[in-house]
Amino acid sequence: MKNQYKIFSVLLAAALVFAAASRPPAPLDAGQAAPPRIIPNDPFFKYQVSFLNPGGKIVIERTSTKPSPVTFDAVAGIDADITRAWTISTGSKKIVVALLDDGFFYDHEDLTGNIWANPGESGLDASGHPKETNGIDDDGNGYVDDVMGWDFAFDDPDPDCYIFDGRRTDRIQPYWHSISALGIIGARGNNGIGVAGINWDVSMMLLKIGAQGGAESQKERPGRAARAIRYAADNGARVINWSGFVNDPTPAALAELKTAIEYAGRKNVLLVVGAGNSGLDIDRPENATYPASFPDDNILTVAMIDFRGDLVRYTAGDRVLGSNFGARNVDIAALDENFSTFLQDGRSAYRLAEGTSNSAPVVTGIAALTLSVRPDLSATALKKILLDSATRLPTLEGKVACGGMVNAYAALRAAGNR
Repeated sequence: MKNQYKIFSVLLAAALVFAAASRPPAPLDAGQAAPPRIIPNDPFFKYQVSFLNPGGKIVIERTSTKPSPVTFDAVAGIDADITRAWTISTGSKKIVVALLDDGFFYDHEDLTGNIWANPGESGLDASGHPKETNGIDDDGNGYVDDVMGWDFAFDDPDPDCYIFDGRRTDRIQPYWHSISALGIIGARGNNGIGVAGINWDVSMMLLKIGAQGGAESQKERPGRAARAIRYAADNGARVINWSGFVNDPTPAALAELKTAIEYAGRKNVLLVVGAGNSGLDIDRPENATYPASFPDDNILTVAMIDFRGDLVRYTAGDRVLGSNFGARNVDIAALDENFSTFLQDGRSAYRLAEGTSNSAPVVTGIAALTLSVRPDLSATALKKILLDSATRLPTLEGKVACGGMVNAYAALRAAGNR
């Protein structure tokens, strides 16, 4: 958990005024004094302050499994404006969002209904056998029984999250990194369980590109990611979330990855990536990180801000870390503190997650929600809507390209008016 936040500043007060003024007015019902909002019945929605920030002293539990409250200083309105966006749309199963990560806990109680089911690998084949397990490439896409996606680390159809723990090869444990992103983007909303995702209905395609623990070679990751991106583009994904990056890729591997992203762009697929958590200006060549630093128009890179609208900063030992930034290579910001899905001892749970690995899925989820209103948008048009409709904050000027944080309500209204 990050260290204490700085004392509230005059600049942030100005930011709040600016943010409130920049939001478009909501349509009001007759006699209604306040803008309409939709508040779901999910019991932990009260902790989803990134969706609706009341300001003041905010207390959020770190986990659903034991009392562990943490307090934040917040400014009202520093949020993604999700509850007003839900008055326009709560999502669509027709929108496919792909996630690249190192395995997925797809059996979570709040996610199972929103995992992608490949239509070409679902149902019964001509012999009456389930296509999901018949050992046949029923849809002819080169992958056998890929009903949820694919595991590019072990080349099989099960992108599960169970991995060797790196100490004893006879012991496995679930890898947790992707679970919060799934919940942010697409936990089933208003179902009386857990949390609400930005999309109450969506289809999340699971693409495993690594195997944490053990002796995985990072040199293989760019190639796996490139193949996963091509898979997503060829199998109906409109948005890809990659809350990660590649380490020290060779020029050839980097070129392969960039070519795959360009291929996805030609198929109108938007790639949303986290800016990274090193607190660096990634416009500087020596700090470049990939894919965030690629110049492709279908990449949208996301910084993280706190509940007051500041870029996140924290200390780790004698190092000052936090959100990477850069007005050329980082496009937009979103809150990173998201109470979302988790797993504990192999069971469904919920917790407070953080980092650009969790601010990126906020933007991914809003991109998918925008497509539920206008599915015909190209990747570049979708990106433009998200940037143009962002809530401008003085604290982000010169730090991210659009100078603001993502605003779901404004994005959906902009998409509906095109």
